[in-house]
Amino acid sequence: MGSFVSIPGFSREQCCRLRGFESLEQGDVGSICSAIRDEEVVYMLVIWSILAFLISSLCWIAGDALIVGFRKPDRREHGEFIELMGDDAYAFYTRINEPRLRWGALVANYSIPLMLAGLYAHWVLLRGSAIGVAGAALLGIGFCLSPLAHATFYPLALASERAYIAYNSAGDGEEPDGAVLEHARRLYRFLVAAWFPAIGLTALGWILVCIALGSGTTAFPWWSLFLTPPFQALPWFALTRLPYPGKPLLDGALFNIINLVWAIAFLLLMVSHPVI
Repeated sequence: MGSFVSIPGFSREQCCRLRGFESLEQGDVGSICSAIRDEEVVYMLVIWSILAFLISSLCWIAGDALIVGFRKPDRREHGEFIELMGDDAYAFYTRINEPRLRWGALVANYSIPLMLAGLYAHWVLLRGSAIGVAGAALLGIGFCLSPLAHATFYPLALASERAYIAYNSAGDGEEPDGAVLEHARRLYRFLVAAWFPAIGLTALGWILVCIALGSGTTAFPWWSLFLTPPFQALPWFALTRLPYPGKPLLDGALFNIINLVWAIAFLLLMVSHPVI
């Protein structure tokens, strides 16, 4: 029987795990070293993947702060306009800063490739669970749909400002320009049609990820599901309701704040629970 071949820096158990052998007496050192290198490459790709997800989450937080981080309209001031338009969404944009809105739309939109790159780390984590893989796929679809929904706030804001100007310009007994008002309403309907599928599919994807984590079929402990966005949503929603410097900039960034929390948690969990 051949003797055990050792590799500096690696235990017998590590080599057995890498190659799937019960013993290494006749193992191929070249194959083992190749497997070790492959594992190191995957580990680094996972790290870079989740870092990309983290950076994208920061970009989306900035985008949300710029495009929807406004105080709730005061109905005492805008009550008639809100009633005329049928929703208070238009009253958020009675006075706009166009460059702020433009960059709010673009910074999130341009970072979506990084968020999609972050799915690789999730696939490596969840590949042992069919439910988890399905969840990662739904996340990918939801992420792909999100830029359209987010960017639609930009034209809605421009149209809402025009609608408010038309409302204020109408004389006593005159009706505001109906075409201008209807244009804003159409954009709002488009926003709703774009936003709900994106957020719905993303939420469903995260729920499936939670099920996979809770079932113990991943490298992370079952309790890691409490660090995922669905479980983090409620406490962070409560925190954004409290006073903080710059309020209400982050009030509309809840979904991406909890994505950031999950990205940080993923990196920390990787220290004690490698996904490969």
